[in-house]
Amino acid sequence: MINPTFLITLVVTSDLLWYGLILLLAMVGLVLSLLKYYKKKSETGLLEKINELEGIMGNQQFLYGNLNSIKQYILLHSPMEAAQYLTEFTNLLKTLSNSSKQKSISLAQEIETILLYLELEKKRIGEKFTFFQEIEANIKTEAIQVKPLFAFKQVEEIIRKQQNQLKLYLIIKQVGEKLNCKVENDASSTSFVIEIPSK
Repeated sequence: MINPTFLITLVVTSDLLWYGLILLLAMVGLVLSLLKYYKKKSETGLLEKINELEGIMGNQQFLYGNLNSIKQYILLHSPMEAAQYLTEFTNLLKTLSNSSKQKSISLAQEIETILLYLELEKKRIGEKFTFFQEIEANIKTEAIQVKPLFAFKQVEEIIRKQQNQLKLYLIIKQVGEKLNCKVENDASSTSFVIEIPSK
């Protein structure tokens, strides 16, 4: 005859085994979920760092492309003028670096960066370089968020390609939920659209 105590112990042990197994599976599931979450989080962080690095690398290319211009400016001007130019150039680089780390900036910041760059180009090239800006009066430049340095790169590109054409126009007009932008000089014209994010 089977001892009743043995049967109770066997049933309790069997139940504990099942509960233990279920608890173990739940813990394994939790650990796997946490690992998946942290892997996804680190991948997102890595992508953000890559995007930031690409922005900084773009700024380095801009810097290297302009080092010769800085050297020429220093050689051709008085030490005070050269120091002022370098200060303004440093301010531009700080602005570019800060903007490249942001996901979006105000249109006002983008325009300010472009104008700072154009003022430096005017100093470097001289009075024969002129630029004009035409920004539609009803555009709320402080409120509109844009991709950092998108318009700046268009302006820089057209100046780099057409160095002998020294009159430049920056035109920004709002058409519905878009900004139509145009950078042009006497030789060429570049048009692009900036989407205005919906609120």
